[in-house]
Amino acid sequence: MEAKIKDCSGLAKTPNLVNNEKIYYSCLVIKYNDMGFRQERDLALTDQAIYNIKKGSVQRRIPYEKLESITVSKMSSEFVLHIKDEHDYRYLSYDHRTVVIEMILYIMCKVKKLCSVFKIYYVDMVNLDTVMTTHAKYKEKTIIRPKESDATLVDLDKFEEEEQKENNRKTALKVRTTMMFNKNKKDNAELSLNDFELLKVLGKGAFGKVILAQKLDNKKLYAIKILKKKDILEQDQLEHTKAEKAILQHVNHPFVVGIEYAFQTPEKVYFVLEFMSGGELFQHLRSFKRFSEDQARFYAACITLGIGHLHNKNYIYRDLKLENLLLDDQGYAKLTDFGLAKSIKAEEKATTFCGTPEYLSPEVILSKGHNRPADWWALGILIYEMIYGVPAFYSSNPQQMYKKIVREEVVFKQAISISPEGKDIILQLLQKDPAKRLGSTNDSLEIISHPWFKPLDMSKLFLRQLKAPFIPKTQGDDWILNFDSEFTNEKPRDSHVTVTEEELKSFADQFNDMNYNKDTDPDAFHD
Repeated sequence: MEAKIKDCSGLAKTPNLVNNEKIYYSCLVIKYNDMGFRQERDLALTDQAIYNIKKGSVQRRIPYEKLESITVSKMSSEFVLHIKDEHDYRYLSYDHRTVVIEMILYIMCKVKKLCSVFKIYYVDMVNLDTVMTTHAKYKEKTIIRPKESDATLVDLDKFEEEEQKENNRKTALKVRTTMMFNKNKKDNAELSLNDFELLKVLGKGAFGKVILAQKLDNKKLYAIKILKKKDILEQDQLEHTKAEKAILQHVNHPFVVGIEYAFQTPEKVYFVLEFMSGGELFQHLRSFKRFSEDQARFYAACITLGIGHLHNKNYIYRDLKLENLLLDDQGYAKLTDFGLAKSIKAEEKATTFCGTPEYLSPEVILSKGHNRPADWWALGILIYEMIYGVPAFYSSNPQQMYKKIVREEVVFKQAISISPEGKDIILQLLQKDPAKRLGSTNDSLEIISHPWFKPLDMSKLFLRQLKAPFIPKTQGDDWILNFDSEFTNEKPRDSHVTVTEEELKSFADQFNDMNYNKDTDPDAFHD
């Protein structure tokens, strides 16, 4: 393990900080004072001590011999330095925390030989205020520490061994990665997962998971969808995966989640998507219980325009549901997950039985063949669910629910008020006969012309000039509250997949045509 001097604040330009100490790392961080207020500070790690610096002036020098342990939040970017017989330091760093902790670990173990008296605690807490002592009351305040058995003990040999393994893995990964798509035509960079830092798990599905990641060069956040080729083939989803890539790279719309890059290794496929920090609409409805009509109308308008755009490109979506609608930091809704989408002309019929049971249209259930009107039926179910809290024909028994969808009319609960226009658009969208359904003639134009949407200026909505009725909390680490903690608490990692040589050859043959070739794919970036 070799330490390199790194600097993000300009301190490395000063060779002698104090006593000719060697600077290993310095960066800007946020420090919390005793009152919990945030203060911008320079944090400098030398070979002898940790420095807290304010506008070039040293505020405090902490020798490594006094550093007892570090508590690290698994749910936010906070960390606390615990100082023996003195008050602690609580910091926040979105960009540099990992490097700071690794550098302290290196100095404590390799330089100062203090591994045996040093611990790192990882805790399931967002706010670390309760695990630190303050300047004035460090002797009186009770410190909450994890149990000794839960402590992560520093083992230098293991640390170096794991670091070497990781370096070997990254080298191999770079060689084995093939680009499939790059949105920036002028950027010919060959990317791999090495170019990103994995931060949090955002969700999991049948074929893989979605992980929040930060691109190392520009610090931009992305949601990386990681798909296992073995699972894709075993569940007969190869064509759907190829269709999803095609849609993502050919569609550009303010209410459709966009893709920046795509690449693959022999075992996996990676889609690098824009990060929607507002989370799933499903999570917010679960919190609200029900949306107001105004809020439901806003989301429905975004989705109608997004689906209409897909239809104009001759794609049907086929998987509209709350879980596939994400909010950005401005509160606008976008479509995501195109694994069930299909390229099809308006006059043709698709026959595959697919979708989420609560949103299936009568023609899908009856295997009569379906097209664009099936998406508009799902929109009717979605509007009903947003206003009433449950899907229109919901039953815990899928077969019973299918019977209700095909045979019964929608029931409006008397206890919940809804405008006449709101009832009418739901009834017209939930018309059993797809030929009579709202949207069957002029598609999305027919739907946005309905009186229920009259309060919205669609032109301003498209240009994102309207204020959303609800702005999700996305500042700092607040975004994590918009996602299911079942996933965000999980350690983000690109898990190893065991496959045979025969399987790898099969993968190479079947996934080869997904690779991007700028010479043979000139329209890859065109909308």
